[in-house]
Amino acid sequence: MDPKRWLQNRFSEYYKKNGVRAPPDIARREFGAGIQKKIDFRHLSFSSEQELSRYLEVTTPLYISYSAAHYDHPSITPMEAKRLRGADLIFDFDLGDLPVNCDDHMPTPECLNLVKGEVVKLIEDFLIPDFGFSRNEILVFFSGNKGYHIHIRSDSVQDLDQRARMEIVDYVSGVMNPMKFLRIVGKSIHGPKPDQCGWGGRFARRLIDILENRTPEEARKILGVSVKKVYERKDQVIAGIKEGIWDQAPVSREKWSAILQSLALEMSVKLDRNVTIDMARLIRLPTSLHGSSGLIVNDVGSIDKFRPLDDAIVFGRNYVRIDVKRDISFYLGGDQEIKKGEQELPEFVAVYLVGKGEAIPLD
Repeated sequence: MDPKRWLQNRFSEYYKKNGVRAPPDIARREFGAGIQKKIDFRHLSFSSEQELSRYLEVTTPLYISYSAAHYDHPSITPMEAKRLRGADLIFDFDLGDLPVNCDDHMPTPECLNLVKGEVVKLIEDFLIPDFGFSRNEILVFFSGNKGYHIHIRSDSVQDLDQRARMEIVDYVSGVMNPMKFLRIVGKSIHGPKPDQCGWGGRFARRLIDILENRTPEEARKILGVSVKKVYERKDQVIAGIKEGIWDQAPVSREKWSAILQSLALEMSVKLDRNVTIDMARLIRLPTSLHGSSGLIVNDVGSIDKFRPLDDAIVFGRNYVRIDVKRDISFYLGGDQEIKKGEQELPEFVAVYLVGKGEAIPLD
């Protein structure tokens, strides 16, 4: 059987039994769907959760996404005719956006934990302390494949224009001129104190942490420059930073700026910038299935406890027959060691392999 048609049949049965949860204000959302690609066609709209669930049961795209934006006329083209009324604030995290050596085709739990770390960083270091969002305003969803999405639907974000969203992304991504945090006052270099809010306090706290807990060699790897002279007067430098005086060692303002630039790179959030900035972007529909894995796009609840390759499995353990293209090892609900050739495998494993293009269905 054609792999995509086989997946559609499986997905259709799932949607028939479970449906999906519609986003708030569904009638003002644009939807996009795909079988061959993640979005083959868009400008769809639905009046209710029941209509959306019925569409997925009958038409059964392998991917379904919806707009962060709210429109008066979501199905009309061109985009200008839709009449934008506001948009949620969305952040997209994908393994492919991280500077790490990981297989993003069939990611391991360890690699997905690296993505989770970026999500936690955004929430705990930026969205709550710097932007003032409450924890219950921040919705976190597993993408169904190799990343996470954060949705903020509060009234306070709906009127943010594209420029404002770009400024938010620049801020959490550490796009800045570090020199602005360092001032020359007389013959003294003044900088941020650790009790300050925002990036200034973040820089000061991290630098103190490095000086107190890392060797000069470790610090050089983090900061990208030699800080031997700083360590020679480490106690005085730490005391000075706590008071906002950054010249307790013979280090120029330019070198301090380079150090801050390295810290910004280390502490910034790695994410897909375009998803946040583009107000017309479509994002994966929560509670739908992902066509490349058969996993559900689900609310992670407690992100510390969430295990995507265990908790996002929805298909069962009834055996189905497939033809696996190669010997392959991966993690899904446990360690899987699969040999090449025709065989019977649990449905959740078979759906995953077919979705990844690693097997052909035979049933």
